[in-house]
Amino acid sequence: MGSRRVLKWLAISITLLVVLTFTLIAPIDRTPLREQPFFSEMMARLDTVKPSNSGEGKIQTGWGKVNITPSQSTPMAGYKQRDHFDSVHDSLFARIILFQTGNKTVALINVDLLLFPPALKVRLEEKIKETNSRAFLYLSATHTHNGIGGWDNSLAGKFVLGDYNPEWIEATADKIVNVILSQPMLPAFIRYWEADASELVVNRIAFDKGEKDGKLRGLIIERNDSSKASLFTFSAHATSVTKTSFSLSADYPGKVIGELEKEFDFGMFMAGMVGSHNYANLPERNFELVEKEGALLSEKVPLRVEEKLKDTISISYAHIPIEFGPSQLRISKNWKARDWVLSSLFGSLQGELTYLQLGDLLMIGTPCDFSGEIFVRDSLESLAARQGKQLIVTSFNGNYAGYITYDAHYDSINNAEVRIMNWVGPYYGEYFSEMIKKLLSK
Repeated sequence: MGSRRVLKWLAISITLLVVLTFTLIAPIDRTPLREQPFFSEMMARLDTVKPSNSGEGKIQTGWGKVNITPSQSTPMAGYKQRDHFDSVHDSLFARIILFQTGNKTVALINVDLLLFPPALKVRLEEKIKETNSRAFLYLSATHTHNGIGGWDNSLAGKFVLGDYNPEWIEATADKIVNVILSQPMLPAFIRYWEADASELVVNRIAFDKGEKDGKLRGLIIERNDSSKASLFTFSAHATSVTKTSFSLSADYPGKVIGELEKEFDFGMFMAGMVGSHNYANLPERNFELVEKEGALLSEKVPLRVEEKLKDTISISYAHIPIEFGPSQLRISKNWKARDWVLSSLFGSLQGELTYLQLGDLLMIGTPCDFSGEIFVRDSLESLAARQGKQLIVTSFNGNYAGYITYDAHYDSINNAEVRIMNWVGPYYGEYFSEMIKKLLSK
């Protein structure tokens, strides 16, 4: 009788374990992208998208920044969890550049943080709506791994980034909105520029085997009072300062901005298509490395360039929600956590593409770590040039859907970015590329 009871409970236990296992996990969905319902729905959506247009008008610009460093110690974001900071090497800022034609204002907003916090995005949009300013927001972050945390209210967010701090979110949103509403706007023209800094970048996933985007890209803005601002983007992660540091830092973007503001009245950085630093020829580490990188990169930013956009241009803009399939939080080569698991931890997958065209310059913001390898291999820059456009793609636009990497690496590389931080599956590099190609034709 005793042995029968043991066998019975063993059978029950095994059954419960099997049921629990298949409640939690499922096979990776490898259905080809073009056979996925969400792909067809998204392509149809993009076919019908008509970005709003300000109409041609004289362009005016303004800019400003606000200190967003907390007055008391908070958790830090980036790398492993750090429950406090004990010093401030660099103050953290939100920087804003405004463009206006007619009665339409566009605000480029960047924060010295790991990501642009989704909760901050929501409060900004709500507060802008309350002011009736109807400003269009284009968001990004420096991606410093030594900024503050406490800005994500999800279960996993509180575990990784520390206790949620709604007071900081509210105060920061108020500061940014005040800049948007209070900056004087002056007539100006803007100039696109780019420079090669490939020697300072490696492919983050495939290292020397993969392609990389090594360009600095940006704008120089000159107003009729002779004041000047410089915006730049770059692909290297802001990870120069060690994970053992408990000191707040804007990392190399902050140093480059400091160097630029010796020549310009205002500087601003937005994280581009992510890659990794190439430290091979740089013996410095931590803050000495930040100083070295800042000096090398700032030397590549031109003080003047010849490519002019007209001072009379139109501005086109749109926020385009992305259609996502079920999440694929990977746990092994062929198995994933079920969609409800990721939703319970982080919230459901969501995000949008931010579309902003200033004359012939097209900026597209993405809700992810977007790989520069996709940009290069799919010839997105040359496709834009055929349309008579210059293209800048940025990351971290106010939601986060993980790493979007080149699809060929999905099964061949064991990096954390591919195995752990890809939350969407084996075909999203192609998906994002196809979405951007659609937008190039608008």
